[in-house]
Amino acid sequence: MEGSLTVRQISSSTYKDRTEEYKRQFIHLPDTEKLIADYACALQRDILLQGRLYLSENWLCFHSNIFRWETTISIALKNITFMTKEKTARLIPNAIQIVTEGEKFFFTSFGARDRSYLSIFRLWQNALLEKSLTRQEFWQLLQQNYGTELGLNAEEMENLSLSIEDNVQARSTERSSLDDCGERDEKLSKSTSFTCDSINGASETESIDGNLPKAELRKEEPQSEKQMKKSPVLTSEKRLSRVPAKSLDLNKNEYLSLDKSSTSDSVDEENIPEKDLRGRLYINRVFHISAEKMFELLFTSSRFMQRFANSRNIIDVVCTPWNVEPGGDQLRTMTYTIILNNPLTGKCTAASEKQTLYKESREAQFYLVDSEVLTHDVPYHDYFYTLNRYYIIPSSKQKCRLRVSTDLKYRKQPWAIIKSLIEKNSWSSLEDYFKQLESDLIMEESMLNQSTEDPGKHSVLRRRRRTFNRTAETVPKLASRRPSGDGALDAKGDVTGRKKKEIESYNTALIVVMSIFLLLLVLLNVTLFLKLSKIEYAAQSFYRLHIQEEKSLNLASDMVSRAENGQKNKDRSHRLKGVLRDSIVMLEELKSSLIMLQRTFDLLNKNKAGMTVDS
Repeated sequence: MEGSLTVRQISSSTYKDRTEEYKRQFIHLPDTEKLIADYACALQRDILLQGRLYLSENWLCFHSNIFRWETTISIALKNITFMTKEKTARLIPNAIQIVTEGEKFFFTSFGARDRSYLSIFRLWQNALLEKSLTRQEFWQLLQQNYGTELGLNAEEMENLSLSIEDNVQARSTERSSLDDCGERDEKLSKSTSFTCDSINGASETESIDGNLPKAELRKEEPQSEKQMKKSPVLTSEKRLSRVPAKSLDLNKNEYLSLDKSSTSDSVDEENIPEKDLRGRLYINRVFHISAEKMFELLFTSSRFMQRFANSRNIIDVVCTPWNVEPGGDQLRTMTYTIILNNPLTGKCTAASEKQTLYKESREAQFYLVDSEVLTHDVPYHDYFYTLNRYYIIPSSKQKCRLRVSTDLKYRKQPWAIIKSLIEKNSWSSLEDYFKQLESDLIMEESMLNQSTEDPGKHSVLRRRRRTFNRTAETVPKLASRRPSGDGALDAKGDVTGRKKKEIESYNTALIVVMSIFLLLLVLLNVTLFLKLSKIEYAAQSFYRLHIQEEKSLNLASDMVSRAENGQKNKDRSHRLKGVLRDSIVMLEELKSSLIMLQRTFDLLNKNKAGMTVDS
């Protein structure tokens, strides 16, 4: 699966590096706690504490280091009472809330919230049911979270696998010894005859609860009688030690039988050929649900499918009963309406689905169902359709493997650009669909296991007394399963109508909220504009005042300079007047001297003229 490596693609650290960090930061945890997954997230306190969440089989740990301010949290999975998917600020779906008896922890900023929630929820349910991971499940989780490159050499890989095997064996022996001790204490107080009756009653209840045929029930009864006849003189303790634990707790006994017969079940699974499609494999998981129950959940009008359809915004579901075709296959058709949130494809689209249950599935003791899905109102809907293959393989009485593969089939070949667009949108929607289906099946599995385990813990004696009554009640329930599905179809009109009203009210509420939000944004923009205009007006007034001050200073300086220039001009004019006066006086003196010189020349001329006359 391509989606299994999306979380790990963000970080370049290997599993070895994360394991060293985990051991260094949480030294108080036992060495048997091996790291399974880690996620980058943030813990919401007074501030967001960005750090990393570490997940092991029994512990959920968080560590944050912000400027040497360290925060370390260790939560035992069995102490968790409740966990939910949350939204940050009620808008962003990237948070998980974990609740214990005395505290709540709100983790946010997950890169892949749904996948992280699924892993934590699975290990939490295992811790509550006191189940340990097998070696195969442990390696599968590691490959999903860290890929195939773990950063370990051959010796480290061998040591890790050996430690995992030792942990699984130690836990299985401890739990088996505890179960044997508890059962012996209870059984020693009962008489031998009561023990024999309880064994016979328990075998009968198992045959009906596990949906075993009558032939197997007849085979089991003589074996138990033979064992009791062979050792009639044994003490009650020895007899009870030889009798399997099935007589006291039926549901607990089913899981013990699964663990003991794991080798034979795996051989049976290998004998059944894999018939996956060539496209993509989205689900390949073992569920603690019987194969018949799984088929009933997925391919009848069960409450599970009704809840799943409501969560996927699927309304107006109409389906026909299973009809036998001439070739031996069984056929069922479904029509429904899918409400879409994509504005490019419209508000809703009609879809039709044809489911085919092949006749060979019953002969080989497994269920093989092909589902052809046609969407009629999406772009290029006449070019392609989706083929989904559901493959239910029984592993034991209350355990099966579900393999879901899907492929895109083309009726006519589109252009390369259109084909890439079709495949991109189709694969993303299919991945989201089957992720939610797997998550809901895991929740349904935990609910079924809890519902089957809780009644057995109240009273063993009461359980034995109601053995025959319960067998009488289960037969009509099994016989009336199919008609109840038809009644559910009649009641779907009201459900779909309510669903439409809820969707319309949700859309109107969303529009009102968005309009209020836009109005607030407009008001904020107006106030910001007014503040900016005020700031601009103040800046302009300050600039004008500054210019006026500069002008006044220039004017004063001009006045002073003008007064100084006037005084200088006056001084210059006085000096010039004095010079003119002196020049006038000198000119008058020059005039008088010239007049006197002219007179002397006139006398000299006269004398010369008289002398010439005399001569």
